[in-house]
Amino acid sequence: MAIRLTHGLRQRFRYRYGDITIRGEIDDLVPPLVRAEQRLNEVAARPFYVEQIPDEGTDWVGGYKATPAELRCKELGEFCVEIGIDDPALRAGDNRLVLATEDARGRRHEVELGFTWNPRPLPLPLNLRDLGRFQDIQEVGQTINGAFDLDRAQNLIRSRAPVAPDAFLVLGSPHASQEATYAVRFLEPAGSKWLGLADFMAGQEEGVPPRGLKVGWSSAGMAALSPKGEARSFIAWGDHSGRPEEWAIATHPPAEVRIEKGRLYRVRHQVCFANGIDRVRFRIWPADLPEPDGWLCAEQDDRVPEGLPRHRRASFGLFQHLGYPVEWSDILIEAHEAAPDDLPEPGAGREPFLRRERPGAF
Repeated sequence: MAIRLTHGLRQRFRYRYGDITIRGEIDDLVPPLVRAEQRLNEVAARPFYVEQIPDEGTDWVGGYKATPAELRCKELGEFCVEIGIDDPALRAGDNRLVLATEDARGRRHEVELGFTWNPRPLPLPLNLRDLGRFQDIQEVGQTINGAFDLDRAQNLIRSRAPVAPDAFLVLGSPHASQEATYAVRFLEPAGSKWLGLADFMAGQEEGVPPRGLKVGWSSAGMAALSPKGEARSFIAWGDHSGRPEEWAIATHPPAEVRIEKGRLYRVRHQVCFANGIDRVRFRIWPADLPEPDGWLCAEQDDRVPEGLPRHRRASFGLFQHLGYPVEWSDILIEAHEAAPDDLPEPGAGREPFLRRERPGAF
């Protein structure tokens, strides 16, 4: 049994959202684990989540794995360590994290990770058009789910196969209204699962009951495509957390879109916070054709019931649900100021799905 970290024994993190996420796998795991502990800078040990049910040994419901981790950890032995950026043991600069495990056979393993933490947010504009200046993917963003690779030779970011459910690489820091433009190529848009495109992520929430990692997705504005020719925008708080405050809004019925294998597309993707409303919209078009005037999908949260949580800031990142690897390039994230006659107004939003009212995923 051995602990293997996705990004090695020396890592780096910047303030991109509310947690530092460290991912990895335990090879040759024999469940159940009797101990899986993290110890940051010699402070008292705390447990971390390890997936202990084989992928082929569990049920999948609507694309969601029926284990406590849901979409956070898929394979046997996959783990996720989350360190809140407000953790009193976390220090600006160098940090030391020790992970220790013991399995049912009494086999023990320990690994030490050294990482640097920079608490300063990344300002806008964030220009990621030239990726050749970066040495590794952790200079570009922080992986929350799945894994991503930096291809400096081709100047792009690629999701790593097999693509994990809800693979996500957060690139920016929390900001208010923003616009992201980027290019995307689908290497094999086959099957029926949502491919991604990207998300203005507002954070992740603890689930009910708590399970050692956050499973509730909060999105201020996701752009998603399906190989079946569908497109949707999403806004959500704590999606799949099981919390009473949970809500989600999605384009329904989905918009129609056609995506070709290997063709390069351009995307314009906006989130706007104004008049107490969070609005997302996006359009996608072949890179060799002019940009269209209209938006493919647009949603806003003005009909979320009073007293439920809302978003006012978000961090832009690259998102994919399942499928074959996707390539992103020519990424630019800028502050966005909508014209006075283009601000979101009450009355145009869709009624949200509330957890107590919906039986499953969209």
